[in-house]
Amino acid sequence: MRHPRRRLVLFASLGVVILLAIPAIWLGVKWNRALSNINKMIVPTVVLPTTAAATPEPLAVVETPDPELPPLPEPTAVPPPDGVQNILLVGTDARIGEDVSRTDTMVWVHLDPQANRVSMMSFPRDLWVNIPGYGKNRINTAYLTGETKLGKGYGPALLKKTVGDLVGVPIDHFVLINFDGFKTIIDKIGGIYVDVPKVIDDAKYPMDEYAGDVRTMKIHFDAGRQLMDGSNALIYARTRHADSDFGRNQRQQQVLMAIFDRMREQGLLGQLTSLDDYTDVLSNYIRTDLSRTDMLGLAGVGSRLHSENIQRFAIDAKMVTPRTTPAYVLLLKDQKALRLLVNQMLDPSAAAAGGENPAP
Repeated sequence: MRHPRRRLVLFASLGVVILLAIPAIWLGVKWNRALSNINKMIVPTVVLPTTAAATPEPLAVVETPDPELPPLPEPTAVPPPDGVQNILLVGTDARIGEDVSRTDTMVWVHLDPQANRVSMMSFPRDLWVNIPGYGKNRINTAYLTGETKLGKGYGPALLKKTVGDLVGVPIDHFVLINFDGFKTIIDKIGGIYVDVPKVIDDAKYPMDEYAGDVRTMKIHFDAGRQLMDGSNALIYARTRHADSDFGRNQRQQQVLMAIFDRMREQGLLGQLTSLDDYTDVLSNYIRTDLSRTDMLGLAGVGSRLHSENIQRFAIDAKMVTPRTTPAYVLLLKDQKALRLLVNQMLDPSAAAAGGENPAP
């Protein structure tokens, strides 16, 4: 007959194992749910036809999401990317799965995991550039051109090629988010703190929903540090009539930094246990050609990154000449100035020697 004390020890041991297993099972369920949500965000990488104006074959898939969910890793088990990543952040007012539109926001992010350094560069949406296969046009038409002229899924590829040719650096990946997703992520993290440098009054801010013939509304921001929800942060990032598109580019970068700071201070970048809460909310608003491994690795880089390691650049008013006829566009004055700016963005020593062109 087994000793009662031994039975008690065995029972207690089993109880401990079960208690330890419950959070592990719960975490595994959340992890698998998160990965399923991430899969919804990932779209195939496509290859542009040799002649961009030609009618392409059906989507040429280079990489597709792995349908099998990997086992739950430890937070430290997801390695950071080995090499430099060039990622294009794209904002659009079109809803995912609905009609496409021109891109409202374009920010090139250069990430060097080994140096633990990130640079970002904004492009004014009216910048006059060459769109491969389609001639000169505003940079914000490249995505729309790819989607409408080549076919669904080709917009990001043509936009990456357009920006890559402009800066002389191949763009590896894109992340596309619409305005609803932008507002949702900010509300999900409890809003963001933004230090507004000066009073902003815009009497012609475009309304999301028209009220009869009324298509604009008045908006106002006081100067100073303030907490913004998603709707106010979107208005702050989009308003431009108080100054210009260049001021708007600075505000967009400021909001991106505020989102990063808010997520970092809350520990969200390295917090796998809450990952599914965010992926579930964002899966309907974001599309990207980053793989799951890339996304998790980049999150690991972000958790170690500090604001002072992020450098900000922009094509500003000094680098362009406005042309008003037949339509308003911005022409680059000098390719050398752009080359210098790109070199400063890619090389910290060049930035130190030549000075930065950051948003304040």
